[in-house]
Parts: sequence; C-alpha cells; structure tokens
Amino acid sequence: MELQEIDKTVYKQKQRKVALVLCLIFAVIGLGLSAVFRHYFGNEDGSNTWVNLSGVLLGALITIGVFSRFVTRPYYDELRYGWNLKRQALKIQNHRHRWEKLLEEKNETAAVVLAFYYKATLQVQSLEGNDFGYNDTKERENKFLLQCQGLEVGADPSRYSIDMLLMMK
Repeated sequence: MELQEIDKTVYKQKQRKVALVLCLIFAVIGLGLSAVFRHYFGNEDGSNTWVNLSGVLLGALITIGVFSRFVTRPYYDELRYGWNLKRQALKIQNHRHRWEKLLEEKNETAAVVLAFYYKATLQVQSLEGNDFGYNDTKERENKFLLQCQGLEVGADPSRYSIDMLLMMK
C-alpha cells in the first residue's frame, strides 16, 4: 500500500454523505420490513420483539449488500483508501511492540514498517480531525526518527509493502 495525498474536505464530505445515505436506506428498509413482518407474522396480543428484530436484521443485511455493490465505484476512492489505511495501521499497531523490539536490533524492515505506521496514523488522524491524537502521534514519530538516526537505520515509508507484515506471523 502506498501513501497518497487526499483532500481532507472531500474525504469528510463523502464520509458524511455515505453515512447519511446508508442510515436512511437502513431505516427505511429495516422499519419497512419490520412493519411487513408484524403484519404477516406478528402476534396482535403479545410481544413482537423477535418479528421486529428479524426485520431490522434483514434490513441491515440488505443495506450491506446494496453498499457492497456500489463501494467499488470511483466516487468511493478516497473512502476506500482511508479504510484500507486504517486497516494497515491497525495490523501494524497489533504487533507494534514486536516491531519496536526488532528495531532495537537494527532491523531495517522494522524501521520501514514503523515509519509507514506513523505516517499512516498521522494521515488518518488528520483526515478525521483528531488533533489531540495527531499531536501525540507526531511526538512519538519524532522520537522514532531520532531512534532510527541513532541506530543508523533507514526509515523510508515509501518502501513499505504489505508482504513485510508476514514477518510477524
């Protein structure tokens, strides 16, 4: 995965629009199916909790199905990039302590992976407007870069590839 520059404003607008549309679709389908299920399968005297829940769950599945058909369109490029960036950062985060130990042993791959992690995390936090997290991560990245200089290890995030994560499995 390669780091890309995307417009924060466009990203946020698309994120809000997609969330709103998905909520509306889910609400209409979920409530509609619940009403239909209550009409045909409901109990007039008792509780219809399970009937309503069935309609809502089916509505969620339909909404997910509809969204999965549209998410591959170019309109969603920035959002897909953001989602994939978060996933990559989380995969690295899950083993960060192990990467940091490898870095102490002057492992070049660990330096590249951690450099990518910091850049990816900073970009995600910037896109989402997380200023507190951004400042904290920037501080940790600066310490990391100083450590790399002290160890004389190159930390070039552009050399990162997903295959590097297989080292931790």
